[in-house]
Amino acid sequence: MKYGIISDIHGNLDALDAVLDRLGNVDEIICPGDIVGYGPDPNECCRKLRSLRRPVVIGNHDAAITGLMDLSWFNPAAYEAALWTRDTLDEDNLRYLSSLPAKYSTEEFLLVHASLNNPMEFHYILSPSMARPCFEEMSDYTLCFIGHTHISEIFVQRIGENGVDELFFTRGGKFDLRSGFRYIVNCGSVGQPRDGNKDAACGIFDSEANSIEIIRVPYDIGAVQARMRGAGLPQSLVSRLDCGE
Repeated sequence: MKYGIISDIHGNLDALDAVLDRLGNVDEIICPGDIVGYGPDPNECCRKLRSLRRPVVIGNHDAAITGLMDLSWFNPAAYEAALWTRDTLDEDNLRYLSSLPAKYSTEEFLLVHASLNNPMEFHYILSPSMARPCFEEMSDYTLCFIGHTHISEIFVQRIGENGVDELFFTRGGKFDLRSGFRYIVNCGSVGQPRDGNKDAACGIFDSEANSIEIIRVPYDIGAVQARMRGAGLPQSLVSRLDCGE
């Protein structure tokens, strides 16, 4: 079975359409959260995810905009964008976001926005030491998909050992999963990459081949920026799409 992974869409419809087109006819789409926040198309992105009827977990922006966490957690630009998004979202989409679970599981993998360690506290995994608490919560699972950092990377831990390796995939690439190891996979951000690559990020998990492919997809950044300016969203959020930082 092939799973398409799309995370941290952040209200960027052009990027979402681009990655869905690139993923093609995968068997299932899964989303590690943050459908909204930052971008100009929150309603359209929510409607598209709802129409797919696929597994989605709640992200910190989804939670803050629906009142499930305090907006004061955000920096000024994110705070301003969150207020705009909250005012822009229709009631059906607000209810949808507030109904999303903190984590999701199948027989093959776990899905969470940030970390399995207290999922609604949204701890960042930015280093091997930050990955260890999440690995500790994986129990018998060997694969967990996350988002949150907007960086395409994979953390690897040999079962029974404490060490963790960090592998970056900012230009995309394939990776074979091996028995005897556990993996935390972040395919990166669809709508606001922060790993030095401005192209939208997504991934494919092939459960039969036991492999991960991380994919970067170009899209019309200028069109998104124009809508952001028209909505009065912070210029810093507009500019960062140009460099993927």
